[in-house]
Amino acid sequence: MRGMKIMKQVRGMKTLAIGSVALAAILATPVSAQQIKVGAKVGEAAPSAGGYDSRGHRDPFVSLIATRRGTTPSAPRVGTGLGSFLITDVKVSGIVKKGDTWMAILEGMDKQSYVAKVKDRLADGVVKSIDATSVVFIESGEPGSFARPREIRKLLRAVDEVNR
Repeated sequence: MRGMKIMKQVRGMKTLAIGSVALAAILATPVSAQQIKVGAKVGEAAPSAGGYDSRGHRDPFVSLIATRRGTTPSAPRVGTGLGSFLITDVKVSGIVKKGDTWMAILEGMDKQSYVAKVKDRLADGVVKSIDATSVVFIESGEPGSFARPREIRKLLRAVDEVNR
């Protein structure tokens, strides 16, 4: 019985000795090797040996939600006229009915007004319908994408103005 107690104590001392050697090794490493440099990108290999290797897997810190495509004011437009604007870049500034035909007055990012009818094309979609209060666009997906086309409704007046 006493022999087993001594063996347990010896094992405990060995574990303690190994743990203290590992702790001393961690504390002996320079501080710069333990810290992540400011401006380092996620997924970059660490400057020291033993850095993270993704092995072709996606970065877990990159968002899975795709960002909306859009133009920046400094980006040059391709072409001229209404067909050079994205749906997100236009706003409905007026709606006119001439006979049986509805027409929408759309304002582009360049602060110019454009007249649009049903089936007129924009850079990323087409006008589906126009009524007295709104314009409905069908946004076409990117080439090669399996995403379904979606409808975007733009109102003539803001919602808070309509409810008054």
